[in-house]
Amino acid sequence: MPNVVPQIAQAIRDDESFLLTAHIGPDGDAIGSVSALAWLLTKLDKKPVVFLESGLPAYLDWVELPCAVFTTAEELATCKPDRIIVMDCGDAERSGDIMFDFLSRTEAPVINIDHHLHNPMFGSINLVDTASSSTGELIANIVDEFGIAYDGFLGEGLYLAISSDTGRFAFNSTTARSHEIASKIINAGLKPGDFNEKLDSDWSLNKIKLWAELFAHIKIAVNGKVAYLTLSKALFERTGTEYSDIESIINYLRKIENVDIAMTVRETDSGSKASLRSHGAVDVQKMAASLGGGGHKNAAGISLDLPLEKAVETLLATIAQNLVLNEA
Repeated sequence: MPNVVPQIAQAIRDDESFLLTAHIGPDGDAIGSVSALAWLLTKLDKKPVVFLESGLPAYLDWVELPCAVFTTAEELATCKPDRIIVMDCGDAERSGDIMFDFLSRTEAPVINIDHHLHNPMFGSINLVDTASSSTGELIANIVDEFGIAYDGFLGEGLYLAISSDTGRFAFNSTTARSHEIASKIINAGLKPGDFNEKLDSDWSLNKIKLWAELFAHIKIAVNGKVAYLTLSKALFERTGTEYSDIESIINYLRKIENVDIAMTVRETDSGSKASLRSHGAVDVQKMAASLGGGGHKNAAGISLDLPLEKAVETLLATIAQNLVLNEA
């Protein structure tokens, strides 16, 4: 794969204003990557603006950004960037309906920075590396091109991005480069204990009670190989919580003895959305792709135009079929 990092660095030098965006329902990698790149551009005296259709998730509202964060079509319509940088999106549609429509009409060139499988290379410049642990790891390569230190909020953004997508450096996706970047960030002043306090120490009592309720309702299927939870909109309304309060609960389902695949299936306004996690050789990306989803070998997602119960039924049937094929 050709190294396009110098090409991206030159585009940043040449242009003045940038619109940064990431996938709908952004996670730590998306928000950390956006934050780190926004701080890099600010250090270079550029003018970044961020668009996130679903905004900053509540559990990441402490993340510092040096620029405006737009969330509406009206705000986006005022943007006339020299260049757009789309991060952590497996395809352009993952940026959300508003941004996808904007991308289809804009004349501004697009830089696509991502690490998901089967990215269709929708940018005029594509930095897509599926061997990277995270999009944040790729942003660090761009920072290096300018010789800028991983300090302050820039370093914190990189650390959030990489630690989020590696499960705090516990997943097999963790690379030597992941640790190298983390080491440089810590040497530049970040204190992991203080960072994790911000990330993990603001749980509401409602969130604690929701986790307790969900742990009591874990379901096991496919001969004990699958552990899953169903998450209705009514559940969050009744408990005064939101999906971001339990996004990481899937990693605990994966810890159950003999379980190969953990799954959460959430009711949405348009149907259902599933997240899949697996161990080792079990490839949930292929399972997700067969239903129109995508992601990584051990972490994938799917949006289904089906009601919650039907979505669960469809997913379990697909998983069961694939596990049988894997064992054959």
